[in-house]
Amino acid sequence: MGRIRRVYYSGELSPIIEIDESQSRKLKTVLRAEQGDIIEILTQEYLAAGEIHIAGKKSIHVRIIEKRPVKLINYTFKVYQCITKREYMDFMVEKYSELGVTHFIPVVSARSFESLKPSAVERYNNISLEAALQCEREEIMHILPSIKLEKIRSDSDDNILFHERLGEKAIPKITTKNISIIIGPEGGFTEKEYSYLVDAGFKAYTPLDTILKAETAAVLFAGMVRLNI
Repeated sequence: MGRIRRVYYSGELSPIIEIDESQSRKLKTVLRAEQGDIIEILTQEYLAAGEIHIAGKKSIHVRIIEKRPVKLINYTFKVYQCITKREYMDFMVEKYSELGVTHFIPVVSARSFESLKPSAVERYNNISLEAALQCEREEIMHILPSIKLEKIRSDSDDNILFHERLGEKAIPKITTKNISIIIGPEGGFTEKEYSYLVDAGFKAYTPLDTILKAETAAVLFAGMVRLNI
């Protein structure tokens, strides 16, 4: 079975739609789609199948054949991620999207970067979207505004803090479909931050006896939780 060619369309579906320049370029240069090929079009509400009707230099017109509502995720999985270097954050956003995280919240902590530029948030949205298309996810991960660590509240049913030393020496037991986790920055949390999060209702775990880089912890622990939702 050949690879599914899937692109995102932000407008409302009509019998014939025009794919924007960015997604058209992806179809032609990356996915090698040609006139007459059948592709999939993901929107906020629908997953549709369509035939490439006209393949121009800068845009592609697609004739919609059929559509159905997108498959909505039946859980809530929030990740609070302390802000690190750009290349690490980009990597983590991509992997969180692939792993089925529903909400991504950048966090400003004592040892994190202090802020995000609007261009970073836009980039995260693009990375999340492309990762979703690649892994055939139909509901796109939400990128929320950054928050200061001391403003975080334990508003999920399971609230998990992964810590390199001070947590329970066990893999968390996931008992609900409403989970939040928090991953620290390079250098980890301060003692004050750790105490605040525990007092706020986060349960600390230390599943491994080794110290992981932030981006490694992100993939491992998000995957660990996702497999048990």
